[in-house]
Amino acid sequence: MKKILILLVLVGALALLFMAGNAASTKTTSSTESQASVLSAFTAPETSFDFGTISMKNGKVSRMFSVINASGATQTIKRISTSCMCTEAFLVRQDDSKIGPFGMPGHGGFAPDINDVVPPQETRGIEVVFDPSAHGPAGVGQIERAVFVEDKTGGTNTFTIKARVTP
Repeated sequence: MKKILILLVLVGALALLFMAGNAASTKTTSSTESQASVLSAFTAPETSFDFGTISMKNGKVSRMFSVINASGATQTIKRISTSCMCTEAFLVRQDDSKIGPFGMPGHGGFAPDINDVVPPQETRGIEVVFDPSAHGPAGVGQIERAVFVEDKTGGTNTFTIKARVTP
């Protein structure tokens, strides 16, 4: 009888800990969601692209996206990063000069601040380069990668690429 009582107390204590942890993770998720809902100072006419089927043996593929400062005030692109080390991004200015490559934070460094000032109504290119052979033979199949363009206001534009990688 004493063993059953101890077991019930332990199960009850574990249940309380589980519920407390669940409440804490819900709180964290909602604060993350509110941070993600900050609108970017930039607009983007296209935010995703599907390369279709691509082969590892054919090398890297790239896609150019655009961000536009559609406001009447100067805006700043603070940072660019990617979701995977197989993907790089470059900032392309009006004069076709490039800054980058920018990659995945924590893999080969951190995402440095760019602080590129964009005048009103001006456009910047975001060139996304994907290397289908970066993950080796295990990297075949459907992929989806993202590039994050953060501005000084705390907003982020997310650009996604998809592909079906074959050997």
